[in-house]
Amino acid sequence: MPNFTWGTIDYYISRLTSPERNPPLRIDICNQHLTDNDAIRLADALLHHSNDSSRCGSKLKLLRLRGNNITSTGFLAICEAIGGVADDISALEELDMGNNRVVSNIDDFAFAMYLLFSAAPNLKHLDLTGNRIGLSNDGDMKLIGEILSLNEHYGGRLETLNLSDNFLCDRAVIHLAETMMISEFKSLTRLDLSLNYIGVRGAEALAEVVACNSTLEHLLLRSNSVGDLGATLFASALKTNDTLLELNLGYNGITSVGMKELRTAVYNTTSLNSLVTSNHTVSILFYGYCADNNDDQYRGCTREQLLEMDQILRINALPKHYPDLPPIPQLKLAFRLRQSFDMKYFHRIDRKHLPEVLRFVSAHVGADKLFYIMKEMPLAVCAS
Repeated sequence: MPNFTWGTIDYYISRLTSPERNPPLRIDICNQHLTDNDAIRLADALLHHSNDSSRCGSKLKLLRLRGNNITSTGFLAICEAIGGVADDISALEELDMGNNRVVSNIDDFAFAMYLLFSAAPNLKHLDLTGNRIGLSNDGDMKLIGEILSLNEHYGGRLETLNLSDNFLCDRAVIHLAETMMISEFKSLTRLDLSLNYIGVRGAEALAEVVACNSTLEHLLLRSNSVGDLGATLFASALKTNDTLLELNLGYNGITSVGMKELRTAVYNTTSLNSLVTSNHTVSILFYGYCADNNDDQYRGCTREQLLEMDQILRINALPKHYPDLPPIPQLKLAFRLRQSFDMKYFHRIDRKHLPEVLRFVSAHVGADKLFYIMKEMPLAVCAS
């Protein structure tokens, strides 16, 4: 067999078509300027029969073709190859077509998705980042949403869907949200809609999904335009949601007004019923920096210092320190933190950050916990 450079398309095609070697279970050909012709060559190789008479494509579990120049023509060829092994049932679990142009022809794309979902019931992760979906007709997103619902129809297990950086606007997201409400997407746990053009109307539709959906655990909306009104809508939805673990609203033009609404939804320090009315599953609530100038009350630590505390306190959520965080027992309910800190991290703290870290810890930890924390710190630190 000729020697080809590992990781190139020629290498993988030779692996798929060689009678002397087992076909690969993973194909990763990212950022190599692949064209539709290359995708068609790969599709033909996937249809090749292996030594046990099954098609090579039926054994493939991971296919990554991210960052190439593949259009809907090449994508259709790939999905036809996956559909061509339907008799063997495709083992494909992850497909990454990010940063290509697979929606250049919506009809070809729709048929390709139909073939994909009907032939690959084991597909768990689908990445369509940066494919300019929103530049086509907004109604096409409704079609795409309906196609995605085929995953449920065929008993699929799609868990993560990445549609970030696709020029999606409110109307497109509303179509997607409507589909999610109808089909419930019972297997979907992670949806990434970051880097789009989603405003208040889109936020309202997605907030309804959050309020009603019982499986979605991660919703990423970083770098959109939901603003304070959108933040308020999500805050209201969080109060009736008990499955969401992560809500990323970073860089959405949210001011201190929206931040307060979100924090109150996660833990309301002014309500005696806060343990009942607050969301107790969200452990990652990120809404970026204040978009207004009245954020003095939110300053307290640098980002570098917060990262130290993030490692210590396991609060993977807040980009800034807030003085009104509740005591540790309630914080555990609100943020799913441990009752006691993981002490092993304290000896790794940079000494220059200790004053701010200790100020934060002493404000929220009892004397007994503080004793064990100090005990874990290096002797030189305790003596200084």
